[in-house]
Amino acid sequence: MKVILLQDVQGVGKKLDVKNVSDGYARNFLLPKKLAKIADSASLQSLEQQKKRANEEHEKLIAELEKKSVNLSKEIFEFKVSTGEKGEVFGSVSKRDIEYALKERGLGLAHANLEHAIKELGEHKIKVDLGEGVKATLTVTVKSLSKTQ
Repeated sequence: MKVILLQDVQGVGKKLDVKNVSDGYARNFLLPKKLAKIADSASLQSLEQQKKRANEEHEKLIAELEKKSVNLSKEIFEFKVSTGEKGEVFGSVSKRDIEYALKERGLGLAHANLEHAIKELGEHKIKVDLGEGVKATLTVTVKSLSKTQ
């Protein structure tokens, strides 16, 4: 029996795949649990339209992320850390701090590619994955937190 999977099914396929499965498996497992529906001509046409819409939305998402990538590379992310009298740094800027700053700018799913926390004052370039294969390079500036504040 030919079915369209409505969800990922382990060992069978991914969501929206059209698969040939045994009649018993379809009738006794996939259809009652609403994991699949029978693939007739109307549902196949509907599937094609769904895939086309999903593709268009995916392309829009990528375009938006690329636009945000360009804007982010122009911005400077500033962090302040505690320092001693001789300039030694007591704090650091971690991957989590950078991801939180990105989340505040509406990029909650972005992941900073930072192996070690930044423990030096100055300007640093950090690579960030915005998702869907779109990457950006951020400028992170670490400054001393003055004692007067």
